[in-house]
Amino acid sequence: MAELQSQKQVPLLAALAQRTRLHILDRVSEAGPEGMAAGDIARALRCPASTLSFHLKELSRTGVLEARPEGRFIRYALRRPALAALAGYIAGLAASSRAGRDRRPGKHRPSRRNRERDAGQLTFLDD
Repeated sequence: MAELQSQKQVPLLAALAQRTRLHILDRVSEAGPEGMAAGDIARALRCPASTLSFHLKELSRTGVLEARPEGRFIRYALRRPALAALAGYIAGLAASSRAGRDRRPGKHRPSRRNRERDAGQLTFLDD
């Protein structure tokens, strides 16, 4: 099951690993559920239409953006369930990583102060 989950997240992670796309998501997220027209996104980011079109296509393909025709325009809105699924997947990785770290033989247990300091933080690399 974990392998299937990771395979589903790879295209989304790849799409998000680009600065312009993250800026697009920021702008569209700020627009709320009604979304934002492609032309407004282009103006806000000062991004050429051809470049923006490529990035919007990639974000739509992965399911993180929804494209809705509205007259002559296309409005893009954030698909929060796709991002929530990714966040849940990453949180699951962090939780299993932390649990596995505490059970390994030969590893000392962090002090209470360090455990309290680290509580709630995502850790991707083993300390």
